[in-house]
Amino acid sequence: MQTEPRTRPRIRFSVAVVSGALFVLLMLSMMSGAAGVRMSSGTGSAAGTAVHQAPASTSLTPLQHAINSAVPGSTIRLPPGLFVGQIVIAINVTLLGAGVGKTIVEPAATMNPDSLGNVFVIEVEQGVTVQLSGMTVRVTEQCMLANSIGVATGGGVGVRDNSTLNIWDVSIVAYGPSPNLDQPCTTGLDSPGMYSFGRAVSIGLDDPPGVGAAFQVEGHGTIHHVHTQGFDIFSLSVGGVRGPTGSTATITNNLVIVGPGPYTAAYGIVAYGVSTISHNVVVGVPGSDGGIAVVLTSALVTDNVIRNFTCTNAPFPITPPCGIDPLYDDQDLGIFLASITPGTVVEHNAIDSVDAGILVEGPGAPATIIHNTIRNSTFYGIDLIDANQTFEHDTVIGGPYGVAVGAASSNSTAVLLDNTLGGFTVGLALLEANYPWVANVVVR
Repeated sequence: MQTEPRTRPRIRFSVAVVSGALFVLLMLSMMSGAAGVRMSSGTGSAAGTAVHQAPASTSLTPLQHAINSAVPGSTIRLPPGLFVGQIVIAINVTLLGAGVGKTIVEPAATMNPDSLGNVFVIEVEQGVTVQLSGMTVRVTEQCMLANSIGVATGGGVGVRDNSTLNIWDVSIVAYGPSPNLDQPCTTGLDSPGMYSFGRAVSIGLDDPPGVGAAFQVEGHGTIHHVHTQGFDIFSLSVGGVRGPTGSTATITNNLVIVGPGPYTAAYGIVAYGVSTISHNVVVGVPGSDGGIAVVLTSALVTDNVIRNFTCTNAPFPITPPCGIDPLYDDQDLGIFLASITPGTVVEHNAIDSVDAGILVEGPGAPATIIHNTIRNSTFYGIDLIDANQTFEHDTVIGGPYGVAVGAASSNSTAVLLDNTLGGFTVGLALLEANYPWVANVVVR
């Protein structure tokens, strides 16, 4: 099994916590509206490319027909209105809405899972390239397949089959009541599922248990000037938790408001495939779990603003509980690097009001971590578990400790080189080790 964001105590996401989530079956409470005016369709041309005016309707069926019958490379314009249903895109096409809040796409009350158990409102497949802009996608809770670590596969927009998605000027929001945690659900694959809002955009999907590895789950794309809010898994993700991680993406200039996550990990941006993640604003709400995670891959993480990620015990008790112990308590994170590969750079990020600013957890290659600013941490600014890492020209101000180093299964050393450190209420370093391992801090 591949590593998920946090192999130690949960990001409401560790194996210990979410193994229960895989077997606790959840119940859907859902809202769906239907309103709109049917309009006639028309066809025109612009710059040599066919432009189709999609009919406005309370159903997405006419739009699906328009996509299926379009000439590859066409542009399809969506008028203002509410479109209800699912879209599968398997042709090179551009979908242009009338603007955020004007063209609204929303799922039907009952969604049809694909061959992998995904229930995305818009799914891109069969190796195509799709442009998507100028609309709001509202995602209601759905019964989704839960993979081996209890993470639901579905949500707003999903990309698979080595397809490419370029999405901009789009709002994707969770829409409806909170999940009912007491009732079961079963996906269309007759597999146990979980009710969830899932992910806003997933570039690359999961290869769930029981389905096999016969499907190509990788995806590629760019996400910029997208606003997401309310998703209880990952708001923006690259690559699947399971299966190959050959997905790639560039994620820039987005506003990501995370969670809350009622039972699993509410993370802002998660990369399992090589990514550039820059100039995003990632904000937590009570019940969210973390800002940006890079897992089993490399990424360029620069110039992001991350704030307001603090552990809470609501809406139900968390095991392990929130606390300061770096090895055995839970903390919510600004940036999380887990078993990363060579080439990861974390630079010029501003992190404020989180439990732990930057966590590096091994085994894995060291990253270049330089010129980041971490302020007002609940517990510590820098966190290191079973890894050796240099932090250079970073600023860490406030909180009980500047750095925590844990050695659970190997020696762990944090090297602090030319950093600005101060304002700690207890001391510079919190060290914890399991015998015979050694936790250490070197200040230069």
